[in-house]
Amino acid sequence: MKSEIRVRFAPSPTGSLHIGGLRTALYNFLFARKNHGAFILRIEDTDQKRSVLGGVEEIIKTLNAFGLKYDEGPILKNGRLDEKGDSGPYVQSKRLKFYQEAASKLVAKNFAYPCFCTVERLEDIRKQQVQKNLPPGYDGFCRDLPSAESQERVKKGEKHIIRFKMPKTGQTDADDLIRGKVSFKHIFLEDAVLLKADGFPTYHLANVVDDHAMAISHVIRAEEWLPSLPLHIQLYQALNWPMPEFAHLPLILGPNRKKLSKRDNDTAAKDYLKDYLPNAILNFIALLGWNPKTNQEFYPSPENLAADFDLKKINRAGAIFELKKLIYLNRQHLRAQDPIVLAEKVGLGLSPAECQKFLPLALDRAEKLSDIPKSINFLLTDEINYSKDLLMPKHINSETAVKENLTLIHDFLKEIPQTAWNNQGDFKNNILAWIKSQNKTNAEMLWPFRVALSGLEKSPDPFEIAVALGKKKTLQRVEKGIAKF
Repeated sequence: MKSEIRVRFAPSPTGSLHIGGLRTALYNFLFARKNHGAFILRIEDTDQKRSVLGGVEEIIKTLNAFGLKYDEGPILKNGRLDEKGDSGPYVQSKRLKFYQEAASKLVAKNFAYPCFCTVERLEDIRKQQVQKNLPPGYDGFCRDLPSAESQERVKKGEKHIIRFKMPKTGQTDADDLIRGKVSFKHIFLEDAVLLKADGFPTYHLANVVDDHAMAISHVIRAEEWLPSLPLHIQLYQALNWPMPEFAHLPLILGPNRKKLSKRDNDTAAKDYLKDYLPNAILNFIALLGWNPKTNQEFYPSPENLAADFDLKKINRAGAIFELKKLIYLNRQHLRAQDPIVLAEKVGLGLSPAECQKFLPLALDRAEKLSDIPKSINFLLTDEINYSKDLLMPKHINSETAVKENLTLIHDFLKEIPQTAWNNQGDFKNNILAWIKSQNKTNAEMLWPFRVALSGLEKSPDPFEIAVALGKKKTLQRVEKGIAKF
């Protein structure tokens, strides 16, 4: 029988969730949904100095805002932190006894040892290594202390940490689901700290203990944790625990092909929600490393992404964050939205009929959510302000000619029956045919017509605007344009 798929997203509450973290959460979510497994949120707050007040709540709210629903983990219930699931606690600072038990077991089995070296001694060693051009790392001073001596010093309350006794020879091999076979020679690995002097674990011990306790089947995490893999594998083997499968995600790179930074748009993920739809952002970051191997780029929802998602289709090389690609996908998502839902989202306060009539005009040009109100404000106001000069086509200098053309348009529109305004295609064809019959050019007639309706140098075409405004408002605006001369 195939074991259950269980994955986790395990951020630290050190601030807002950024794009890289959101992508890690998304890939875990997609993998779980594709394989009918469980997606777990776990908070890794063992570095108490870096944890910020409200950090856990911020992570939960961000995942909720993007619709990444997890099956187990911390939740907000009536504004307070709670939990759901049977494998908790899901916050590491509440699991200290499990890490201390694991550390004691490793020491008893001679896979770990107490280290009594002071901060000053460690700093002196590091300085000497730098002077001799040696790789920095612990020199193993306490590694071979007699067990009886170590136990006695611990018993007396001497300050110490627990280090893992990394083998000095051989290598650790692993099969990464994205990178294939990877190997790490032990000669380059130091005896890592597992338990700090304050009783808190390091990431390495807590990570392995929790993944085992929560029956995690696949560890999908950022490439930056790849150097930690040999230590984690050694810990699993020392504790005689079954190992999960590992997948290390490629970096997200800025335009300069270096790791994405705040300068390169790596701001808080929630900040993107001001201008971009949640599903557009998820669509975009899903493609930062994952290639569905088809021509499809537009995925309306995370559920659509999950249907195609495959870890084997994630590239090893870093993915470049291109804002223009996000804008491109956001435009598609905007156009696919229900106009009524979209109008409510951007706070337009339109009736359902107005949504159906006005939103399509905004979406012709809108790239971001913030563009939508600006794109249709001219339709919603009774007064549009613009200068007479804007009515003048570039190739016409005669104000009299422009006024006459606007008057001709007004008189023609006045005679068009109301029913002809209901079909934009027919309406457009009627006007274009009439312009031709007047021996006029489209440029000299349509420019002042469009400006009179919009008051803008750039806007949707006059046919769309006129149909959206209706006959009465269209005639009123053309009359005001004529009155400017």
